[in-house]
Amino acid sequence: MGDKEPYRFGKFILDPASRQLTAEGAPIRLGSTDFRLLLTLIEHAGALVTKDELMSRVWGGSSVGDNTLHVHITALRRALGDGFIATKQGRGYRFVENVSQSEALFPKQQPGNLPTYLASSDHAGPSRLIGRDNHLRTLSKLLSRNSLVTLTGPGGVGKTRLALQVANENASQFRDGAWLVELAALAEEALTAGAVATSLGIKTGESAAPFDTLARHLAKKNMLIVLDNCEHVIASCARLCEALLRVAPAVKIVATSREALSCLGEQIFEVPALALPGENVRAAPAIRGAAAVELFVERAKGLNPEFQLSDKGAAAAARLCRRVDGLPLAIEMLASWAGMLGLDALETKFDGSLKASLGARRTAPSRHSTLRATLEWSHDLLSVREQTVLRRLAVFAGAFSLAAAESVVADRDISKEQVLQQIARLINKSMIAVIPGSREHHYRLLETTRSYMFEKLAASPDADSTRQRHVNYVLHTLRQAMIEWETTSDAAFLDRYAPILDDLRSALQWTMHRETHDMIALAGSSWPLWRELPVRAEGRRWLSAAEARLRSDTPASLEAHLRRGLGELYFNTAAVKAARQEFERAAVLFRALDDIPQLGSAIAAFGYASLMLGNIDDAQSSITEALQLAERAKRPRALAAAYSVKFCVEARLRLPTVLETGRKAIQLCEVVGADRAALVVSANLVEAVLELGDIDSAIFSGQELASRLRDTYQTDILGYVLGVVAAGLTLRGDLTDALSTAREAVPLLCDEGMLFWFFDQLALRSGLAGRIKDAALIAGHADAVFREFSRPREPIGQQASERLAALLRETLSHREIEQFGRMGAQLSENQIVALALSD
Repeated sequence: MGDKEPYRFGKFILDPASRQLTAEGAPIRLGSTDFRLLLTLIEHAGALVTKDELMSRVWGGSSVGDNTLHVHITALRRALGDGFIATKQGRGYRFVENVSQSEALFPKQQPGNLPTYLASSDHAGPSRLIGRDNHLRTLSKLLSRNSLVTLTGPGGVGKTRLALQVANENASQFRDGAWLVELAALAEEALTAGAVATSLGIKTGESAAPFDTLARHLAKKNMLIVLDNCEHVIASCARLCEALLRVAPAVKIVATSREALSCLGEQIFEVPALALPGENVRAAPAIRGAAAVELFVERAKGLNPEFQLSDKGAAAAARLCRRVDGLPLAIEMLASWAGMLGLDALETKFDGSLKASLGARRTAPSRHSTLRATLEWSHDLLSVREQTVLRRLAVFAGAFSLAAAESVVADRDISKEQVLQQIARLINKSMIAVIPGSREHHYRLLETTRSYMFEKLAASPDADSTRQRHVNYVLHTLRQAMIEWETTSDAAFLDRYAPILDDLRSALQWTMHRETHDMIALAGSSWPLWRELPVRAEGRRWLSAAEARLRSDTPASLEAHLRRGLGELYFNTAAVKAARQEFERAAVLFRALDDIPQLGSAIAAFGYASLMLGNIDDAQSSITEALQLAERAKRPRALAAAYSVKFCVEARLRLPTVLETGRKAIQLCEVVGADRAALVVSANLVEAVLELGDIDSAIFSGQELASRLRDTYQTDILGYVLGVVAAGLTLRGDLTDALSTAREAVPLLCDEGMLFWFFDQLALRSGLAGRIKDAALIAGHADAVFREFSRPREPIGQQASERLAALLRETLSHREIEQFGRMGAQLSENQIVALALSD
């Protein structure tokens, strides 16, 4: 078997080259340790792999226990399901499923996130796309000639389904794949950039201009992006497209919207309704051949295999399709009733209802009004219980599982057992779509249906109770996520819980206007999601809004978690003082609550913030207590975090054990699947090696780590590592390479608002390159920034500052140094960057 060819087993494909596991085309996130473990088992499929062999292959020379191996085997079984990995008690594990590795059997997976089953937000019909062959050919041609193609048309006309089909058919032409960004659930324009970044796996940073940053990240990419449902965030979508089109020539965009984006270079394709038989067509075969009628028949047969369209029935079906203007969604709704009512009764009932409805809405655009009238008619035919279930389900911002539906819909009148029955009936009536998944089925209301039903919910007497159950469901999910956070890898955690984000936003928005503690509870339980996804700034806004709602009667446990979350979300900004204060408040509350696990984590975070502010004594005492608490609580992730801080403290004190502690911290992080934390410690280890004077080793390990980071979305860590490498190159005298590395690092550090720590390195490089006055200006700016933030320099920054000061004294007078320092303090960050990065 070729080393780089994908492995196929059951419905899964494991691609060693892209390090991706997919199930029926849907990606399944695995932590780096879980991936290595699965690959090792698959490479030896059918054979027993002993524990020692697994530990050697996966963890190298590191010593890990049986419990650690068991945790990761359990995680793999959870991801794959039962029956793939067998245990030989006391000896090892065997991968028992048949594995093939022939590219002739299956195509190599393209990167991207397009659903291969073509489920969409506005279409629930059969997988076959009817009546669109010519449109697909036209769209493919337009896409080959244009960077932005916008599909316009009314709701229900099939824009999303057509866009997904053309994207799937053309995905192989794009090296970096085809990606879907769903925008329907967004409540405001400001969330657009975060939605795009999250879908594409891009970290935009704390201080970034988000659209420009996205454009910079995608500048060298060759990919296709589908922006779905742009109409309610159209201004931000237009700005995004213009930013991308300016700098990313190999990126193409297909957008769907009820109106054009009005961007320069936009090619508009107005999606027509399905072809209808002419008014004068009488022959049944000709009627059946029209795309609208063909869809009607296929949908009706899908629900009732006995359905037959007689010659007389063909004329009735044609009239029905004309009455709804050939809109696919409306046709499917009508067809779903054909088996129950019969065509004659269906036509009579619908025709009278449509005339009355359209007569009351003469000023509305025809197709928009027709679709709404069809929705109203179909809704009125539902039973009272079906109507109740449907409007309650409208509270979900996106997809939902059966368990989620039961949590929100069920009450004294509707049991959990009845919820599935009602959902099944609503699926048959084209009111709910099924989204096939790698594990359990998920469902969603069609976007047009959800908007209509949400109006019904808002006007109903059960609106508040439904919204409250939705809040309770989101809160329960977040609390479960907090529990699993300790034993779940970063990748698995996000795969499982990132989909709750849109519902979290909706719940936070609703609770903001309620006199309860729910908003504080939601915000305090949500910080791991905000921190791990590229939406940290948004999370900080929500948590700050929740903080403003704290009252004297707020339960201490809710405030404690909120304070901890605020600290976490402040920490990677310049507001380290604020983060330290929040961690300290959280620790006081957790101590009073005798919550040992949370107290240990809060104290460790407080110690790290103290270290960043130069309070070494506080950092040392804090980490000593945090380690004791983490070991007492038996919380592996908390212990890994505490060791990571211990390593940073030892690095600052230059203790002889620092490298050993750093390696142990990395090992602990990898064991629990804390992939990001492992990368952070690895970056700090590069800096520690440089501080110890081993310049060559620091440069080599830093460049190796940077290569790994370029394949992740951890661009903040990448910027930091590149900065350390540039510092090492400067110290070694490789000034040209140092400048090249700095040019890659600076935009990433700017995005995070963390450029200030790199100024001293930039100043020293300029000074050593003979640009003494520029160096003095940059140094003056650096001094001013550190004074403003009230933060001490880190050791490598202090070393660079002292060496530059000596160099300046050799060339400039004391008066000139002071004068240039004052001038540098007045320059903007952009001006300093321009000086530092010039040849």
